[in-house]
Order: sequence, then C-alpha cells, then structure tokens
Amino acid sequence: MSDKVRETSSKAALKEMKEDYLRMLEDSFQNTAEIKKGDVVEAPVVDITDNYLIVNLGGKFDAYAEISEYSDEKGNLTLAVGDTLKGYVVDQNDQGYVVGKSLTKQHVDKQSIRDAYEKKIPVQGKVYAVTKGGFNVDILGARAFCPVSQISARPVDDTAKFIGQSLDFLVIECSENCRRIVVSHRQLAEQEALEKKREALAKLSVGDVVHGKVMRMTSFGAFVDIGGIEGLVHVSEISWQHVIKPQDVLKTGQELDVKVLSINGDKVALSLKALMENPFINAMSEMKEGDEINCRVLRLHNFGAFAELKPGVEGLIPISEMSRSRNIGHPREILKEGDYVQVQILRIDPDTQKISLSLKALQPDPWENIAEVVKLEEPFEGVVESSTNFGVFVTIAEGITGLLPRSRVRKSDNFKSGDTVTLMVTAIDRQNHRITLDYTDRTPEEIAAANKPRQQQDRPSRDYSSRDSYGGRRGGRSSRDEEWRKYANQKNPVIEDNPFKDL
Repeated sequence: MSDKVRETSSKAALKEMKEDYLRMLEDSFQNTAEIKKGDVVEAPVVDITDNYLIVNLGGKFDAYAEISEYSDEKGNLTLAVGDTLKGYVVDQNDQGYVVGKSLTKQHVDKQSIRDAYEKKIPVQGKVYAVTKGGFNVDILGARAFCPVSQISARPVDDTAKFIGQSLDFLVIECSENCRRIVVSHRQLAEQEALEKKREALAKLSVGDVVHGKVMRMTSFGAFVDIGGIEGLVHVSEISWQHVIKPQDVLKTGQELDVKVLSINGDKVALSLKALMENPFINAMSEMKEGDEINCRVLRLHNFGAFAELKPGVEGLIPISEMSRSRNIGHPREILKEGDYVQVQILRIDPDTQKISLSLKALQPDPWENIAEVVKLEEPFEGVVESSTNFGVFVTIAEGITGLLPRSRVRKSDNFKSGDTVTLMVTAIDRQNHRITLDYTDRTPEEIAAANKPRQQQDRPSRDYSSRDSYGGRRGGRSSRDEEWRKYANQKNPVIEDNPFKDL
C-alpha cells in the first residue's frame, strides 16, 4: 500500500472519530437540558467530599447533594461511592444540579409548593404549634396543616414531642393560591420503611443470626427490629423454659441476637432459644425410662399436668396416669401448680423431645388382689361416680369401679353422683380391669326384657336378628364388651402424639 493511500485512510478514520465524539457531546447536552427541577434522580455516587455527595447524571454536569441530607439520626452517612442515590432535582447553579431528599427554603419560591404537590416531591417543614386535630407546620415559608393521623406511622400518644421538629412532608392537598395546604409525614415514613424492609429482606436468609432491638410485645410474642424489618419472636421461642408472657423475660428497647427461623413473604420468624443450649440433650444422659423422679407441677390442663423435671425440661402426666383409686375429671382435683410430686418416667421420645410421666405407676394396684375385695353375686354398698348414656359407674372400693349397663338401669331410677346404692357384681374381667354390676333384686320380667334385642324394645313392630346377649344376672360377654368399649371411647386416652403437641 502506498504512503498516499495510507494517509488518506488515517484522515478518514480521524474524521469519523471526531464526528462520533461531537455526536455524543451533543447527546449529552440534550440529555442534560432535559433535566429540570422536580425530576426524580437515581444516579451512582462517584465521589464524596467533606460536605457533598457527587453523583453522575450522565450529562455535562455532575450533580451534588449535601451529606447531611443522606445521614442517619446519629449523623452517619448511609451511602458510599458506587451506591445509588435517590432524590429529586431541587435547584441548578454554576456548579451543576442540586439533588435533595426534599425541597428546602433556599431552593424554592411560592410556585414550588404547587409543583411539589403536583409532582409528589417531599418538602421540608417545621412543626411549630398544636392545633385542633393536628399541627401547624411551616412549609417553605407558608403555613400548612398536618392532621394528627399523618404526623407518624405509629399511634401518637404525646403531640407535644413534635413541636420544634423539622421533618419531610408530602403535600397531599393544595389550593390554587396555596392558602390551604395539607401535608403528611406519615406517607413518607411508610414509603421509607417499605424500602428498608425490601432491602433487609433481600439480604436475609433462614439460619442467619442477626442483631435486633425489641420494639413491642404482645401476649403471643415480641416484635424485634432487625434493621428495617420487624420479625416475631413467638413466646415459645423465647426460652427453653416455659414463658407465659414475653414481658417476664424481655423489655422494650432491649438489644439482643436472634436466629432467623423462617421467611414467609414479609413475615420473619425469629428465635432466641435457638441460640441457647438445649437442656433436653443433657437431660437424656441423666434420665431413662422407668426412673423415678421428683418434679414440680407447672401447668394444669383438662388432659393432664405438665411438670418440670429439670430447668427447661418438661414432661406430661396424662390424666389417665394420675390415680388408680379414682376417676379424675380434672388434674386440679389432686394437684396444684407448684406442687412437688414423685413420678415414674413412662416414655422418652428423643425425636420429638417429649416425656410421658405417671403418678399411678408408683401407687399399689388394687386389681392385684381383686378376688379378695370383690365377690361375685354378693350385695355391696357403693357410691355413684357418674351417670352416662351407656351406664352408671359405681365405686365398689378404693380404686375399683364397676359399670351398671344402661340396658339394666330401671326407668324409675335417676342416679346422681354421690348417691349410695346397693348392687352386686355379676362379672369380672381381670385382663381389661372391668366389672359389670346389676341389681340384687331383679324381677323375672326384667331378666326377660334384658334377653330381648335392644332395638326390639324400642320398636316392637320390627324384627332384628341382632340380640342383646345378657342372659340373666351374669349377662353375655359380647354385650359387656360393647358397653365397656363405649366407655373407653368416651375417655381421653394417652395417644402417641397427643397432648404433647401443647408442650
């Protein structure tokens, strides 16, 4: 290639580069010219001086913002180089555009209030008096009204504390001549809180240990601020020991570390006890099934009583495991909260960390010598425990109860709890601990009626193949078993998972 051709090619390339530069410069002027007061700004911070944040708007001039406007309550700057600054263009001068979080007196005129209303630009104001239903606020040299409900995102108990405060407000109502101006700080506070919540949630993960501050407490737990978002420490997650009220352990304003258990949308579940050593694990090395242990009764429920075996380790005494000598309707009949009782450990479930206890396991079993206590066909005087739709339960001796089936109860009798009755034992089922009772003076008619099908007695016009197997005083086994089955189904037996779910 000749030198002349090479020179011509170089000049063409330089010309093209110059044209591209001029085009980009012109575009930047046009982009800059489009920026005007009130525009929303989201631009990167390119430099930080002693007093200003410098941001790049992508045009000829950089913009700057006062550091004080983007500092927290303690005066700490919340932004760094590279972060995105959000605000509004509040003025333009020889140094460039001025960006602020809100309009201030030094950058506005009367029309600016109207512009702020139409463009939803925050304005700075100072609360100077309490008036009926709200506050008088100086907004850029004009008087505005802020309702009590719009001064804070939280309920206001003391209006006087806002006097003299300078806050940012949104103009939510403005007449043509700006004589009537209504403002709201609450809307801005809620927007800011929502942004902080989104940022905090984006950084949060299940399993994180975070520092927080107790903001408020309810009957079911404590709400903790963990940096822009509130999480709930449920009362069951405050301590391994049973906590009735969060106020018994925590205080409003208390700072603490918590663990994130779950995140569901904007709801965050936190735990204090997850950061504590689990006392159940240590207790397992010291206790085993069959051990006898002295424990303190903590809480009484209709299904049983919870007792503390060791600090933070609880077990359940089911109501069915409380007494051999009597039927217990409620644990309060024999126990009180705070009582110390001797129990036997029936079962330990290491997977669910639940322990089943028994009082009656340490009591003598009256059925061991049942033949000496209860005699067949011999009258005895007993006390009515209860009357149910399938029979009457009668105490024969301490710890021994018999059933007078409903099919044998005379229509003329109305048994009440505590009544003394004379009956006799017609059958003893040692394996299932069941005793069947009957009257001592049953008539032949009653015996014959007992031999008829139950349904036939109620509906004589129908024929049923199923028959009551009671055949006199002793009665048949199938009918007795049915009566006892109904009785067993009415009680609250201890099953594998209930009522441990209430632990």
